[in-house]
Amino acid sequence: MRLLSEAEKKKFPLVSIIRKAVQVLSFLAINYIIFETIFNIDLSIITNLHLPYPFIQTPRNLLFDGKGGAGLLENILFGIGHGDIPFFLIGILILISLVLGRFTCGWICPIGLFQDILYVFQRKSHRRKFSIQVDAALKQVKKWILGILLVMMIFLYGVYHINQVQYGEWRESIGTFIQRPMAGFSLSEFLFYTLPRMIGIAVDQLSFTAMFENGWMVFLFLFYLIVIAVSVFYPRFYCRTLCLYGAASATFSRYAMLKFSRNPVKCVGRRDCGICEDVCPKQIRILDEPFEGYTGNGECNLCSKCVEACPYGAIKLSFNFQ
Repeated sequence: MRLLSEAEKKKFPLVSIIRKAVQVLSFLAINYIIFETIFNIDLSIITNLHLPYPFIQTPRNLLFDGKGGAGLLENILFGIGHGDIPFFLIGILILISLVLGRFTCGWICPIGLFQDILYVFQRKSHRRKFSIQVDAALKQVKKWILGILLVMMIFLYGVYHINQVQYGEWRESIGTFIQRPMAGFSLSEFLFYTLPRMIGIAVDQLSFTAMFENGWMVFLFLFYLIVIAVSVFYPRFYCRTLCLYGAASATFSRYAMLKFSRNPVKCVGRRDCGICEDVCPKQIRILDEPFEGYTGNGECNLCSKCVEACPYGAIKLSFNFQ
């Protein structure tokens, strides 16, 4: 293995800087209500022009005022549960995933930025990784959850077209679930809708316990408190285990045209290097993937950490149909 110069070992993290800037701007653009609150201005025109963001469960209080679904995937589930299959939205999700892969997860999603910020505060000496087996199992959890939700929505779709009376009764009995099928699995909704609402109730009533209206609120608060705490030690923990958009996108992103590839001449392999795998926040086994392009079974967020960390310049972004 050839010796590396100091210049080769230390690269200016230009891509990381650009990525962070894009993430911050995207956060402000998506959660534009921040500007309305700070500057006391009306930006409702944004709501009127809004199309469902294909990469996030956007908090409905910001964009839909409690009416209908939030992000692209929830709109799809919402439509199916109400007797309609939104082929156009499904096509958008598949097209984005096949062309860009998980790019929007790594560069635009505010919850991705939130998790990246959490991980920055963790000292390198205390950073941990799951075992290969545990990591693989955790990445399947979100797919199982999405699968169960999809089956439930398809079942409701069938009832809607078979027995309208029965559908109406069931729709009443399951309450807000049919309107917000992803609410309980969205960290975005918890942080930007549920938690502010809970805090508002506590402030109005001058009581901390008032924010816990029922057992469900207590469960959500404790559950996401644990998720956030774990995310400090394990990067992108929510993305790996619970993000339902990630589950849907990963199914098609494994065949994405936009991906990273490795130069077989420059790459020295895991035995002599393996730095790319050490820095990957999703624990993707990069060196087990094809040289022509890797997506980590659709889990790669295209964050470019592997590109910047590779001391041999063996990794580059590619766009192909393989």
